[in-house]
Amino acid sequence: MPRDLLFEIGVEELPAPYVPRAIEGLGRGVAESLTAARLEFDSIRVLATPRRLAVIVTNLADSQEELERVVTGPPAKIAFGDDGAPTKAATGFAKSQGVDVSKLTVVDDYVQVTILDEGRPAADVLPDCLRAATDSITFPKTMRWGAGTRFARPIRWLVAMLGENVLDMEYAGVRAGNETEGLRFHSPGPHTVLGAADYESVLADNMVIVDHERRKAFIAKALERTATAKCGGRAVADEELLDEVTFLVEYPTIFVGRFDERFLELPRDVVVAAMKGHQRYFAVESDDGSLLPNFLCVANAPPDHIAAIRGGNERVLESRLDDAAFYWVEDTRTPLSDKVEALRNVVWLEGLGSLFDKTERLERLARLLAERLGSPEGDVAARAARLAKADLVTEMVRDGKEFTELQGTMGREYAAASGEPSAVGTAIYEHYLPRFAGDDLPSTDAGTIVSIADRADSIVGCFSAGLVPTGSQDPYALRRQAIGLVRMIDEKGLALPLDELLLAAAEGHGAAGTASELIDSVLGFVRGRARAFYIDVGFSYDLVDAVLETSLRDLSGVRPRLTALTHFRENADFEGLVVSIRRVSNILKGQSGYEHAPGKLVEPSAVALERERARVATEVDDAIARSDLDGGVSGLLSLRGAIDTFFDDVMVMVDDEFARSARLGLLSAVRELFFRMADFGRVVLEGEETE
Repeated sequence: MPRDLLFEIGVEELPAPYVPRAIEGLGRGVAESLTAARLEFDSIRVLATPRRLAVIVTNLADSQEELERVVTGPPAKIAFGDDGAPTKAATGFAKSQGVDVSKLTVVDDYVQVTILDEGRPAADVLPDCLRAATDSITFPKTMRWGAGTRFARPIRWLVAMLGENVLDMEYAGVRAGNETEGLRFHSPGPHTVLGAADYESVLADNMVIVDHERRKAFIAKALERTATAKCGGRAVADEELLDEVTFLVEYPTIFVGRFDERFLELPRDVVVAAMKGHQRYFAVESDDGSLLPNFLCVANAPPDHIAAIRGGNERVLESRLDDAAFYWVEDTRTPLSDKVEALRNVVWLEGLGSLFDKTERLERLARLLAERLGSPEGDVAARAARLAKADLVTEMVRDGKEFTELQGTMGREYAAASGEPSAVGTAIYEHYLPRFAGDDLPSTDAGTIVSIADRADSIVGCFSAGLVPTGSQDPYALRRQAIGLVRMIDEKGLALPLDELLLAAAEGHGAAGTASELIDSVLGFVRGRARAFYIDVGFSYDLVDAVLETSLRDLSGVRPRLTALTHFRENADFEGLVVSIRRVSNILKGQSGYEHAPGKLVEPSAVALERERARVATEVDDAIARSDLDGGVSGLLSLRGAIDTFFDDVMVMVDDEFARSARLGLLSAVRELFFRMADFGRVVLEGEETE
């Protein structure tokens, strides 16, 4: 009968960011190892806390499925003599497979044998499966101990049970049993587990909520309940912090702490950062959104131990806030603009000058971009670019301080304190957006302009200095910056040719002399990020390749083209059109010396194709100008009949040089028309080999 499998790895406390990765790795590893071992099961559920990784497999088969496999051996002419008697090659092959030589057969001139692998008991197979699954878990960093075992933290105990039976298993020098540990210092154990069915209840009785999803939901509800009941407010939502504390505790208890109201005079983000950055506290706000002088702490302890730790938590936070208040006072003694000069003393990147040099490039590039985009916020963007990096030399943000992550945020606050227009402060903050995949884009023109300028300057500067991402190495986050650049141009529909932007950035770096080669290199890099971006949002890879081949320099037109092509791919004529334009391209390969000269065409079908091409060219240009890409593709589809008739009636590659040149020139013009929309030669048709 099928039984449930329980496997628990007990460890010293794992860093919170490691746990989600371990959950995914353990679940995948168990699924793969059980499948490879031919052990059927219903479901896999992974549970985790900082001190344990556990997996429960339901209805696991008692034994492996039988497997019939065919093994091919040596050629028959080697395995058997002329008289049909088996040779040493045949007997040796039979022995290696554990069968009598009489079981060998000959198929297609080779010796074969059919082997029936009878299923072994699950209890015999599972130890190797679980060891393999554990080995498959990866961590950012590992420790080595004992006989060379590598894991994020030392393994202290193992539970491995099939039904009620303990598996005969050892890993990292630890023998598996049926005893687990409860909450450290409060109900350590060991505690006996009877099997998967009572695993969670045994731990719950000993102050461990092992299901991380249930633990997270419990914490979220407790935060809201406590904030309302004890503070008359609500917890400030922070999904990232909620995820982190979920993997910092096994038995969450929420308590309220207080701090001096004078700290509420500091910018809100500073107070929240002081709570979150080191202490992992949740801020509390009133219904109107203003902060209250309270914090919520998620402790890994039973309620009767809270009184002993509340005071210490309050003192630590007060110390952090005292530091922040000191930095604020010191930083606001002078306006933000006075700090720009200090950027001369801060190296941006080795060989690429100081942050002051970067600031001057950003200011220049922001003005150029504003003019190119016709934005009325040019002066705001230029001023924001001038001040964008100034907060990096403030006491609050300077390297090594605990509020470093507030760069941009503090620039906005110091700009306001200096009397700068709010639009300038907003642009300073927004020029760091988007900071990660899925993050908000800048909401203002000025913020968008400075953000684009900053990314273009960084990418071009790094490429010019040879600091190009390789493999998984991207120390300057150029891939992330490139994706942010693509997102802004795409989602905001900015008519901003990439080559113009990159050339302007290259001139700022004094790389005009090698600009062509440099820009081609950067364009290729950005193309890779753009390709990944559009595939991730759901477009077919071949259509993405087709459109990017002709529209990379103008990313604002990529999404409309992709949308139109995706729609028309369902049209019955689309496949035929692709085949026709491929034929055009194939004929033109390797040809030269022709020109588009409509007056030299004499064949009726050639004249008709030219007439239709000219008509459709006007339609396509008008459609593109109106951003009606559906209309553009529809126009191209209408050319199919004229193209097919031309090929039916006219031989292109004739000996007559005059006629051949005219016909090639016509086909070249047809291909150029299609290239205004996409490189249709990259479209993959049904049944063709795909990526």
